[in-house]
Amino acid sequence: QITSSKSEPADLLKVLDFHNLPDGITKTTGFCTSRRSSKEADVAYRVTKDAQLSAPTKQLYPASPFPEDFSILTTVKAKKGGQSFLISIYNEQGIQQIGVEMGRSPVFLYEDHTGKPGPEDYPLFRGINLADGKWHRVAISVQKKNVTLILDCKKKITKFLDRSDHPIIDVNGIIVFGTRILDEEVFEVSHDNEQLWRCSTEAMSWVLLGESQKWLYLLQQRTQKSPNPQLEELYEHKVLRNACGRSMLLTLGWVR
Repeated sequence: QITSSKSEPADLLKVLDFHNLPDGITKTTGFCTSRRSSKEADVAYRVTKDAQLSAPTKQLYPASPFPEDFSILTTVKAKKGGQSFLISIYNEQGIQQIGVEMGRSPVFLYEDHTGKPGPEDYPLFRGINLADGKWHRVAISVQKKNVTLILDCKKKITKFLDRSDHPIIDVNGIIVFGTRILDEEVFEVSHDNEQLWRCSTEAMSWVLLGESQKWLYLLQQRTQKSPNPQLEELYEHKVLRNACGRSMLLTLGWVR
């Protein structure tokens, strides 16, 4: 799910038509076979390499511009040794504006309407491996001219993002899930039913609430209750869960 302070939350799964099971998408059992709150196993959507998942970006923000500051939150188990893009946003001319890479020393691709930053200045998170075959919680927070990656609610790395003072992301293009337009490398995922999760760690609270203490957050459900009352206002979101082989578990949310 994608949210901003000036628009309604955007349901990424609805935009990508997951529930109608297009080619390459099937229902399967999710990550947890049982929960305290439910006797039934999680329901998931398995996404194979045959799936072609894309939609007009305007469906995310039909009546408002793309937010300047946002966060992308994921819970991921990527194929060991893989290197591919989880989500990509293109402008009307087919230029990639945003890209979240999963792999070793992942890059955060960002390019505003002026072409800033250039490819040589994309933030690169060295020493991080998101494709080691293990589960990771990843938060990427874009705020002004910084981008911060928080791994597993503990490790925090901040990089300079050399973008314009008032950057614009074109919403007249498309959003692509699971690959880039010209990439051969893709991955398969399965997506769980919508859940909610409260993360009570100080590090994750920083990226979710932001320094202004006005940020909302979206993450995978767990049963613990946040001690911070400012974290109590929640939005529904969707969780992509592990299938097998070339698979990932994703919780995706953008907040303003």
